[in-house]
Amino acid sequence: MQKEIPDCNKIAYSDQKYSPGKAARAAAIIMAATLSSKILGFFRELLIGAKFGATNVTDAYLVSLTIPAVIFATVAGALATTFIPVYSEVAVKKGKGPAADFARNLFNVVLVISIAVSLTGILMAKPLVRLVAMGFSGETLDMAVSFTRITMIVCVFVGLSNILTGFLQSHQQFAIPAIVGIPYNLIIITALLLSPAFGIWGLVIASVMAAASQVFIQIPEAFKLGFRIGGGVDFHDEALRRTGILVVPVVLGTGVSQINTLVDRMLASGLAEGSIAALNFANRLNGFAFGIFTLSIATVVYPTLSKLSANKDMDAFKNALGRAAGFVIAIVMPMTAGAIILRVPIVRFLFERGAFDERATFMTATALLYYSIGMVAFGLRDVLNRGFYSLQDTKTPMINGAIAMVINIILNLILVRFMGMGGLALSTSISAIAGTVMLFYSLRKRIGPIGGKKIIESLIKSGIASAVMAAAVHFIYGYMSEIFTPAGIAGQAMDLGAAILSGALVYFIMCILLKMDAVFWTFSILKNNLKRVL
Repeated sequence: MQKEIPDCNKIAYSDQKYSPGKAARAAAIIMAATLSSKILGFFRELLIGAKFGATNVTDAYLVSLTIPAVIFATVAGALATTFIPVYSEVAVKKGKGPAADFARNLFNVVLVISIAVSLTGILMAKPLVRLVAMGFSGETLDMAVSFTRITMIVCVFVGLSNILTGFLQSHQQFAIPAIVGIPYNLIIITALLLSPAFGIWGLVIASVMAAASQVFIQIPEAFKLGFRIGGGVDFHDEALRRTGILVVPVVLGTGVSQINTLVDRMLASGLAEGSIAALNFANRLNGFAFGIFTLSIATVVYPTLSKLSANKDMDAFKNALGRAAGFVIAIVMPMTAGAIILRVPIVRFLFERGAFDERATFMTATALLYYSIGMVAFGLRDVLNRGFYSLQDTKTPMINGAIAMVINIILNLILVRFMGMGGLALSTSISAIAGTVMLFYSLRKRIGPIGGKKIIESLIKSGIASAVMAAAVHFIYGYMSEIFTPAGIAGQAMDLGAAILSGALVYFIMCILLKMDAVFWTFSILKNNLKRVL
């Protein structure tokens, strides 16, 4: 029997009161799904490193994926963000039927536009590659062009997937969108395991198939909630026009990271072979460290903040945003310290095998060092951007993001001359820190004091706890490596495992001694949830 379609009015505006426990439970579900996807993604990167190393082949493959991402993925992601408030507004004012019609029309419009973009990209693959990777020539250039003519098809699936994600999240369905990365990674991993038979071309084709899977895995649940496909395209629809107006600032604001990646790869293409691959591997490691937590928190807190903003409950709004920021700081700060101290053994343990040699390890560890400096800023930026979007202010993040992008480009051009690839990573971190500071200032100017003293207090306390932890990790790893180094990969696992677990214990103890609010808040939520279970 088909399930009853939930009332959109209730979906959009129920639970107006902020509930830390409910938000934490939802975040925990997303964290679990994201963690599974991230682990598979890590394994995927390990296989890419082992099979192809930090070589021109890997560089060409990564550039071919960068082009459709920069051209269309940013727009599609922004559509998913702006879809939620417009869809809810249509449902409230006109009912479920017109809201479903709006979703179907937007889906069709994105389908038409993404097909046109893909065909254009296929025809203009060579000039696009020359623009993105100016340092490519000869065989590397030819490979990148050939790969791009296939990967441009990804634009279609990325666009449709993001619309489905926005639809599901508007119905408070977070789990399905969170797990789409699992089949995505499994498909690519399968291609890598079969690489002796299919080679790099198998990986390129598998990347397109993986993108398609993100659409098909979301469609069944979307259908259950009333989503429909088919029909024509209405470019004059009022809700569609409103979405288009809202999406422009979001595209420009959220596209900063894509543009920064593009600039990094453009400059890295003129450096030593494998520089693009090393930056990619380091960025993946950096994203894995903080992405699991900040993505989950930002995803869950966004609808909560939107409801509080609509209800004009700014005290609760500030409280929810402050708690989210404090949690990000408390979790990501020790990860920053750990990544800096253990960067070489981490990269060696995870990647150094097959074609990924000692040189690649050194390059990747260098990039990881400088990316890690901005790790906390990356996490806070995601949360703060959601705060502005919930206030229906998409211009401020856009302006701050544009300024941060200019800072990044200027620093790139300066630091790459003196630090090479490391300068590109450091520029990204510095620009992220500058952008986050500007977001804090702009938000305080917009809604008044936002608990800045508590946030600074969290930074100081977490910084002290992380410094003590870093010293302990450095000592313990040095001691363990003297014992287990001859044991090869097993010895590396023992060294890292002992250092990481000991570091986590030291950090936890320091958090209690320093009376960090985020830790006690988490304990309170766990205690309440345990009571419900028992």
